[in-house]
Amino acid sequence: MKVLNILLVSLSISLCARAAPMPEAVFILDASGSMAEAAGPQTKMAAAKAVLAQVVPAVAPEVKVGLAAYGHRRDRDCDDIEILVPPGSEDRAAVLARIAAMQPKGVTPIAAAVAQVAEFLKGRAAETMIVLVSDGKETCGGDPRAVVKALKDAGVKFVMHVVGFGVAEADRAELAGIAEAGGGTYFSAGDAAALLAALQAVSEEIAQKVAAAKTVVVAQATGLGKLRIALPESALKSLSGFRVVRKISDKVVKEGELPAADSTHPLMSGDYALTLLFANPNYQPPTEMPLGDFTVAKGATTEVALGALVFNIAEELQEAPVEAIILSAAGGRETLRILPHGNDYYLFKPKALLPGTYDVAFRYRRCETPSTVASGLAVSAGQETALTLDSGIGVARPRETRVRGWDLLPAGGGAPVLSIRRGEDNEEPLWRPFPVRPGTYDLQVWVGGMDEALPAGEGLEIGEGQTVRFETGL
Repeated sequence: MKVLNILLVSLSISLCARAAPMPEAVFILDASGSMAEAAGPQTKMAAAKAVLAQVVPAVAPEVKVGLAAYGHRRDRDCDDIEILVPPGSEDRAAVLARIAAMQPKGVTPIAAAVAQVAEFLKGRAAETMIVLVSDGKETCGGDPRAVVKALKDAGVKFVMHVVGFGVAEADRAELAGIAEAGGGTYFSAGDAAALLAALQAVSEEIAQKVAAAKTVVVAQATGLGKLRIALPESALKSLSGFRVVRKISDKVVKEGELPAADSTHPLMSGDYALTLLFANPNYQPPTEMPLGDFTVAKGATTEVALGALVFNIAEELQEAPVEAIILSAAGGRETLRILPHGNDYYLFKPKALLPGTYDVAFRYRRCETPSTVASGLAVSAGQETALTLDSGIGVARPRETRVRGWDLLPAGGGAPVLSIRRGEDNEEPLWRPFPVRPGTYDLQVWVGGMDEALPAGEGLEIGEGQTVRFETGL
């Protein structure tokens, strides 16, 4: 759970204060021969070098780093593993220089590489974020998942994140299993942009751990402290209130409306959980969003500073039959799901959120699979982040042919971005407009009496600020 910062305002007694060790980061880079293969307009290795050149300098400055690689010196040598920059280094220039000089040549000894890195981590008080970037599974007979599990069981403090870069479907399960055993996240990336997004998500998690490590733990006698909640004024429109629960007793000690965008609430010293309550229409109970645990100390003020996500939707797209808004934080963890409950009054009101990076998806009527409308939205404390949706598509109703549904797919193939189907008794919502991110798409139509979809449109361009009205010609 997220630990919130404590601001000490005035103390009349002596305190014992300590801070947690700063997290560290180690990158393990696959330099096997397959990294010379193409990933979009450049090779996987070239893409990895370019992305890491952005990510490494952006990691929180308090974080010490390290770099290991395998397959970068010799062909078909399972011992070709090197700790290029030992963990705990402050020399990021050395990390970048070693990455820039790397050439893909060899095989993929993941298990042995992780074991060598772990030798540097044994006995360390700080937790290390190990980030493996690989384009394939183990090829040297090792069992990376078992190695990671054994290291965790032995008490080595690390979290294992894995980015599968251009990985074959058959290899993904093994790489995902490594991340699972290491208590981390598996990211799938097919090109440089997806690789950058994955590593930025890891960087954001590191930044959150740095913030938590900076939190000062104050030991003192029971007494009164304060909780301060601050958020942009606009975010109050979608809230019905907040709830504070005392952890030791699981008792609600405060619940009600926020009196202002910046409010302070006295509490006994101790540990608490804070939840925001989002208003719903038609007498439905509020939607809850836990913000995590926090500590109130005598004479201290604990601050919870939030940002706001503001929706800016083009008029022609406001008819989209949105049945749910789903907000997810880095790593895909769902943070908030808002339903209209028969009335969309609150649906697109600004949403208060903790600082971080979020993806936004809409679930439409008669469409169980949510459609992602925005990724990587950065929300900052005290600031509004605008989500502008001004591009989309609508399919024109055919004059004679009975249509059961239609799919919009990325040009050239891939999972549908939209899969719209009619109901049993009417055509809703086939002919509505739907927000879609700018890009090039193919459209296929499902016609009554046919088992296969018809390719109605190929290479359909949807530009920024443009809603395309597509005529199927049926």
